[in-house]
Amino acid sequence: MKKIKIQDLSPTLVHGVDVQLPKAVAPYREGNFEWFASSLQVQLQTNAVSGGFLKAWHQVPAFREVETHVDAEMFHFVSGVALMLFMDVPDGLPDIDSAQIVRIQPGTQIIISPGKGHFVPVAEGDAPVELIVVSPRMEAPRMTLPQVLEGE
Repeated sequence: MKKIKIQDLSPTLVHGVDVQLPKAVAPYREGNFEWFASSLQVQLQTNAVSGGFLKAWHQVPAFREVETHVDAEMFHFVSGVALMLFMDVPDGLPDIDSAQIVRIQPGTQIIISPGKGHFVPVAEGDAPVELIVVSPRMEAPRMTLPQVLEGE
């Protein structure tokens, strides 16, 4: 098992992941609503875009797998504090030395570049992590890591 220090996500921390932190853009307010626009735009290889709602619960942040995709994914973290694994996958092989486990606050938006290794986040505390994922329908090939990566 390899221990990895958990870091707070920032816009330049993870190569291949674009980040908009909560409150990075002031909301537009009118009457009974607020609109929180995104400064991030995703370029997808197709106009057949789908999405879904992901909910993940607390567990020890020990990652045994990583997945990649052939196109970008956009994640909107709605609630709960997430711990998520990222790493480079050159030539289809996970690069353990590039692994990062990051803490992601609710209200954060990220875009994961095609080919960037990552895995489903876990909740840091008792509150589940809830996020909206926007992407084309695509395969999510998984690779078993040569050793478990655990955040500390």
